[in-house]
Amino acid sequence: MKPLKQILSADAALAEWEARRSREHALTIVVRRQLPRPLAPRVRVVDARSSELELAADAGAVAAMLRQRSAELLHALRRQGWEFTGIRVRVQVRGDLDPPAKALVNHPDRSSLQALTMLARTLPRGPLKTAIERFLRRAA
Repeated sequence: MKPLKQILSADAALAEWEARRSREHALTIVVRRQLPRPLAPRVRVVDARSSELELAADAGAVAAMLRQRSAELLHALRRQGWEFTGIRVRVQVRGDLDPPAKALVNHPDRSSLQALTMLARTLPRGPLKTAIERFLRRAA
């Protein structure tokens, strides 16, 4: 059995595809570093073979933000050695993505908070009392 990397490099078409994928992946990383954190994972490079970089956004609002930042993004890419004359942005919704999991907040009930308040009143000064008081302030 041959390693996958060796198989990919042996076939000219597969080697070209792998080189393109590697280049686009590297460019995606560079582009994402230039974008705000909430926006970055929603953008990817889809074609970098021509002088114009083509990006895909997973929503229209994300694409609009990219278009507004295209000049700034081009300058950042040039500083890092990537030469493109322009950026084309298209919306390409990906159906295979799971929606982000919503963080579940477990709010304590009033009886638990009352019991902790009584406990905090009876404890001597120390790290436990400080921690319980801080918890009670944040829970209120």
